[in-house]
Amino acid sequence: MASNRPSYSGLLRNSSFAAMWIGQLVSQSGDAVFDVALLWLVLVTTGSTALVGLTQAAVLIPAVLVGPFAGVYVDRLNRRTIMILSNIFQGAITAAISLLYLIDSLSFPFLIFLVLLLYAGAQFFRAALTAIIPRMVSKENLGAANSLFTLSTFANQLAGYSVGGIIIAALGDIVPISYDSLTFFFAAAMMALVLKSYGNPKADDKVAPTESSARRDFSKDFREGLAFVRKNRFFLELMVFGLIVNFFGAGIATVIAPYVKLSLHGGASDYGFTLAAFALGTIAGAVGIGKVNFRAYVGKLLLGGVIGVGLLVALAGIVTTMPEAVILFFGIGALSGVINTPIQVLVQTQVPGQLLGRAVTVMGSLLGAAQPIAAIAFGWLAGFSSVGILFELAGLVTVVITLSLSIPFSQLRNASY
Repeated sequence: MASNRPSYSGLLRNSSFAAMWIGQLVSQSGDAVFDVALLWLVLVTTGSTALVGLTQAAVLIPAVLVGPFAGVYVDRLNRRTIMILSNIFQGAITAAISLLYLIDSLSFPFLIFLVLLLYAGAQFFRAALTAIIPRMVSKENLGAANSLFTLSTFANQLAGYSVGGIIIAALGDIVPISYDSLTFFFAAAMMALVLKSYGNPKADDKVAPTESSARRDFSKDFREGLAFVRKNRFFLELMVFGLIVNFFGAGIATVIAPYVKLSLHGGASDYGFTLAAFALGTIAGAVGIGKVNFRAYVGKLLLGGVIGVGLLVALAGIVTTMPEAVILFFGIGALSGVINTPIQVLVQTQVPGQLLGRAVTVMGSLLGAAQPIAAIAFGWLAGFSSVGILFELAGLVTVVITLSLSIPFSQLRNASY
């Protein structure tokens, strides 16, 4: 029936959803230019790929260590309130980075400390965002809702990466970092326009949690989320698969800046354009998949997309010119855009709403455990070998692992919703 088809316009007629999305649209534009500024700043000021890896590890570690704790509170407290406070906290931390950089008092160890705090705060927001979306939209529109957020994220990355590299080359890092701080405060203001009832952890919650529920044992809440994931065969398959793939994905993401500078002999603008090509491809993939009813073959879509990404990453390790790299990163982005939405929808449709925050962050913590290790390892290895060789090996190993796991992992391969 036509009424059951995904609809972007129907989503945006929901004023609360529209306010949340607009807030993130602006906030993500700041995140994009900050992403370019952070790793490039470390690379050009220290000249060390190992320190680039350490910085990327600081970005990833909070998902592992803080994520599960964030998930417990997301399932206990009002998710809208958590999202507002998280945005304010991140805005203050980014402002501190900007100020310290401006007065030339930002040492590398303190930068790492502030980055850890910044991304620790982000874990609360991300868990709350994933958990609040199913409360706001119908099941038929979940794919479109997640696709819309993916679209806005990578549209901002397209603009932010392209412009960010140019801004850094012309004006330095202070402008993009300061702008990112302001966007967090704007996002907090937009979240204040969302109906508070959407933030309640359970659909039947009409009032704030009672005192007895607020005092529930923290470890019990955490164990409930862990037990759900551990006893569910599908999620176990997803985690084993994701743990291996995420290791190589995080490693590749870490060395893109050294790849552009050392293998392609490019500058900050070229780095930004390479990331922008990835973002443009992701937009194309997200737009296309958001209008497709993939409910019956979502698992196969996920596995096939990862195989395609692995092949293109391996090819990127062979090319030696910017135009070739840009084309390949566009393709990698397109397949990533196709992959992201099915993952989000599978989690949102197969986890009970009252457990969503805990289950998502427990999974995120377990899946992300290998990422900081990969960031440090790839950053260190890039100092001793060709970055192109790392791309080739990571891509080919990803393909081999995905093909190997697709046979025994029948629940993942045949997943639907």
